[in-house]
Amino acid sequence: MESKEHMEHDIPLKRSKLQGWPKLLIILFILSAIAFFGIGYFMNERINVVVMGVEGTRTDTMIFMSIDTKDNSVDAISIPRDTYFPTEGKNGAGQKKLNAVYGFKEIGGPEGVRNAIGKILGTEIDYYVTVNYEAVKEIVDLIGGVEVDVPFRMKYDDAYSEPPLHIDFQPGLQKIDGDQAMAYLRFRKNNDGSHSGGDIKRMERQQEFLKSAAKAAIQPKLPYIVARGLTYVETDMPMTKAVMIATAMIGSDIENINLQTIPSAGTGTGKDGLSYFYYDEAATKLLIEQIMGNE
Repeated sequence: MESKEHMEHDIPLKRSKLQGWPKLLIILFILSAIAFFGIGYFMNERINVVVMGVEGTRTDTMIFMSIDTKDNSVDAISIPRDTYFPTEGKNGAGQKKLNAVYGFKEIGGPEGVRNAIGKILGTEIDYYVTVNYEAVKEIVDLIGGVEVDVPFRMKYDDAYSEPPLHIDFQPGLQKIDGDQAMAYLRFRKNNDGSHSGGDIKRMERQQEFLKSAAKAAIQPKLPYIVARGLTYVETDMPMTKAVMIATAMIGSDIENINLQTIPSAGTGTGKDGLSYFYYDEAATKLLIEQIMGNE
């Protein structure tokens, strides 16, 4: 079985709906965060969010996050972009992949992806956040860099990317900035084809990156990081809500951030000749019940 086809395209920067907000407004929100601290401390709410990395007309990365402000915990589930998700009337090559939903007219976009993931997981999703690699670069620099443990020599070059893609990391523990983070998160295989591991291995590296980023971000200035970071993404979450959640999460234990991948039922080749990831519906239902508890 083939693992999947690979996509190595650069992502155009999408302007946020909040891009033009003046700095004064950001400052006002930070001051509001201080006022919200007492409210955030007593927040007793679960918020479900889907974060999607967008690459052209498809989603390259999809992560469901369930934030419980009651005990300041986060459960995140990575969902492979090749997940089998048939959509009525969409029978073209690759259109039964979850990552194709974003590009469907009328029923696609971030709302379409949120609805699709909600059906897969069997739960309501409150908000969506769409991110491109340029946004990741800015947010990582806002945090002050992220520490990663590179497991092996990562060497990949793609002169046909726009701009050209050059990845070169030596193995070992190191702190990377925004530009390096973009390369690290995009890595799929070396020039010689070694250390591929498919999308699952890439998601594992992304999960470790996210946990390290969260560790760096959970600090007193977290509300500012969130408020400023929202200017680089597209989301339907109100900024006041995001700042309140960030305020409630200050001082959280990094061990309360749980990262995992949706349970697998295997991979296979579809009628279109492409590779698909099939999720285990029963195991996925059980996982969501464990996360949600009695909710």
